[in-house]
Amino acid sequence: MLTETELKEKLQALAQEDFHLARREELAELIPAMLKYIGSTDSELRDDLIYTAFDAWILGEPVLDSDQVRGLLPVILDEEHLRFKLGEQDTDSVFTRTFSVLVLPLLLIRHRSQPIFSSAEIQAILRQVCDYLTQEKDRRGYVPGKGWAHAAAHAADALDDLAECAELTQADLLEMLGVIRRTVCVHSPCYTCGEEERLASAVITVLKRKLVLDAELIPWIEGFGDAVLAVPALPERIWIRGNVKNFLQSLYFRLGWEGLPHPLETPIQQTLRRISPFAPKEGG
Repeated sequence: MLTETELKEKLQALAQEDFHLARREELAELIPAMLKYIGSTDSELRDDLIYTAFDAWILGEPVLDSDQVRGLLPVILDEEHLRFKLGEQDTDSVFTRTFSVLVLPLLLIRHRSQPIFSSAEIQAILRQVCDYLTQEKDRRGYVPGKGWAHAAAHAADALDDLAECAELTQADLLEMLGVIRRTVCVHSPCYTCGEEERLASAVITVLKRKLVLDAELIPWIEGFGDAVLAVPALPERIWIRGNVKNFLQSLYFRLGWEGLPHPLETPIQQTLRRISPFAPKEGG
């Protein structure tokens, strides 16, 4: 097995050639090391080299064949990757989890162009990502000296690509929306690095599938307001209100930018009014 330093040196050299591999045999030593060090605290190795190499080899040439792509999935989802020390907060283990979940969109994009996984496997990925988001406690965005953690944003990217998969049903998409709402409605000042925009992207993709009924979407929006108003204490209520406000405002404008005429616009306005201490009183 390559050491972390050896892996970085090899990938730096490959990066000079846009990750072109002269010999596919090199994958035998590179891929296990990349998976081992996927959560390195060296942001150049983790983000610029390991993730970028996976992107190039899964979606670019591609270097990895279908069997090799399929073989990545159980590793990415295992206890040493997506679920590595899940539940810890403010520790370096977060990088392993968040950069493991970030590989899933690459696998899903490849799958949509050339089917690799079964319907049951795609639905299992959804369950795993939803469970991960529910249990992830480390919501840091950018960590000084170590780079991006960005758990909510990376998981949102996975949900976005999952929502595009034809294998997911109306019930699956509703489950996804429920997890997104729970992710937004946290009682901490955590979302400061564009996470709400990435989560809104996943919702937009769900809406484009046109499987979820308006009668289900409107109560989903109203539930954001209920969650805010159910928190009486300060500063927690200010924090959750800020997270919800930013997400709903992002979603509201994205609906317009995407040219999606949708009955969610009025419920979003009404919900934002309900939770704002600055909205004029009705009849006032």
